[in-house]
Amino acid sequence: MSIQPFKGANTAHFYIPEVTAGVTPTNPAWYPLRNTGGVPALTRDALVSNELDGSRETSSIRTGNKQITGEFAIELSAQSQDELLAGAMTSSWVAGSTVAGLTIDVSASGKTFTRSAGDFTTAVEVGDLIAFPDLAGDNAKPFIVTAVSALVVTGAGIPHALTDETDTATDLIVADKLETGNLCKTYSVLTVFTGKCGTVDAYLLTKGVEFSGFSIEQAVNAMVTGSFPFIGLSQQVLSALPAGSTFPYSFDAEPFASVDVSAFNGTAPLKLIDTFTITNDNATSAQFELGNDSVAFVERGRAANTFSLAGKLYDMTLLNLFLNETQVEMTSILSGVTGAMSFTLRRAELTAATPEVGGPESVTLTIEGQATGNKLLSSIVIQRIAYA
Repeated sequence: MSIQPFKGANTAHFYIPEVTAGVTPTNPAWYPLRNTGGVPALTRDALVSNELDGSRETSSIRTGNKQITGEFAIELSAQSQDELLAGAMTSSWVAGSTVAGLTIDVSASGKTFTRSAGDFTTAVEVGDLIAFPDLAGDNAKPFIVTAVSALVVTGAGIPHALTDETDTATDLIVADKLETGNLCKTYSVLTVFTGKCGTVDAYLLTKGVEFSGFSIEQAVNAMVTGSFPFIGLSQQVLSALPAGSTFPYSFDAEPFASVDVSAFNGTAPLKLIDTFTITNDNATSAQFELGNDSVAFVERGRAANTFSLAGKLYDMTLLNLFLNETQVEMTSILSGVTGAMSFTLRRAELTAATPEVGGPESVTLTIEGQATGNKLLSSIVIQRIAYA
């Protein structure tokens, strides 16, 4: 029988958070790492001798430190990549809340949601992603709060058409939040190569993996995609699964698609946008030490949260914001089949705004920018709501 190669379709990745960096927990319970491509790859620099021996030949070659790097490509879906996002931002999700048993009136024209009694301000802040799941139709979709008082919350930027509604019983869901942090978060990643037609299964275990950032791309007529680059401390090939391995977790959420996405500058919807890409870069690099042939630790610099927009030019609003150095706040809300997410880039400065005429078709505009923060304010806020 001919030898059969391993297939990408039959290759799966799993991860587990580590308690001690570089050490896989005992009896690991593996989470699926949903992806569309990528594998941890170990490389070593070639150290070429420059010794002169009377010939033009290279007399000696050694190899340097082991470096494990790679990038997992993903289709973003509700909850599936939450831990990867937390790892990239060296932070943990802060749980939201649920307020049960409200009676709500909806004003379509005012984009307001009024409760009959109680106080919204005890659970809701401006900028929160919230939802009233038992309201009718699009009234139940998540939105960003733009104003809040005891009895009324307002979503001035809601892009979809609301309908007037009176005395509807519903719960209130306030999203979980993730902001820039400074935690030590590392993972073990297990890669399973499934054999076929006599090829024996193989396993690759990569330890001390740090996700060094992420990129989320929202483009028209496409799935919402992204990538998670990473650096690992060590890697080994195994002939069997790590002792005590179980696979009790599964993620089956539908991926977000372009039709789920709404984009805003503050409360103003962004129209005719073709792509909206959000990138988190932490200036990471592998660091080494004498006597250690692997990575000693992963260096992290500043967190840079940037974005780019490309679309059709229909007015001069964004161009003027760039010319006048006006601070903006860019938000993307994804309202999918099984959950919702939002990405908000706070106190952002536009660093480029480039219109282009390439022919008789629509004039295009490309925008680039970067969010800013400080020790009291994260430059990016990610929020999530899981539908029951």
